[in-house]
Amino acid sequence: MNDPLVSIIIPTYDRPELLAQCLRSIEETVTPPHEIVGVYVAGDDQSRLTLDNFRARSIEQPDRSGFVKAVNLGLRAARGEYVLTINDDCVLLPHSLANAVRFLLAPGHERVGQVAFFHNSPVSRNIYTQIQLDDVWFYVCHVRGLCYANFGLARRELYEQLDYYDERFFMYGADPDFSLKVWHEAKLTVVPCPGALIRHLELNDDRAIEERARQDEDNHKLFEKWDL
Repeated sequence: MNDPLVSIIIPTYDRPELLAQCLRSIEETVTPPHEIVGVYVAGDDQSRLTLDNFRARSIEQPDRSGFVKAVNLGLRAARGEYVLTINDDCVLLPHSLANAVRFLLAPGHERVGQVAFFHNSPVSRNIYTQIQLDDVWFYVCHVRGLCYANFGLARRELYEQLDYYDERFFMYGADPDFSLKVWHEAKLTVVPCPGALIRHLELNDDRAIEERARQDEDNHKLFEKWDL
């Protein structure tokens, strides 16, 4: 597609079945013109083949150097006017992307820089707001009272203006950090969209355990950077 409205960035590693489920949810639910940009690690042939099967653009990451660097590779290659970043263990609920785009463009939302998607992570603190759908609770979180997007839609030019994700983070601090840049550096707001929902599976596999080991380090960097 020459002129996609939205670029959907998906970093992935060694989860071809989950990746296929994620890609299928995009195929079945996303109506605005879009492109999928999958970032896979060199040697992960199953992920590359899965991306190819769904006609996604594939970008090779030379080595497994973290979620943030993978996202930035995708962001720099994005062609859409708007960008959404999600994980390979996520499923988009119907109409969510179109709702988020309409929300960002709605009258009175000129100062909205990033639209936060609701997600069903099992959180118990720092909840900014929540909604229930079919007996499942979906959340948006905050950092020191400011809404941030675990999964967010923003204009590509805003990512460029804010120099993308801070690569000092491996994974966990990057989402709140980018939203804080939207608030403090771009002087825009981050607002949840009730019609934009993501089902996040959050597996407890070896990869997840390895990544969570970096959580405290990332959070320390976040708190130090913003004096939280």
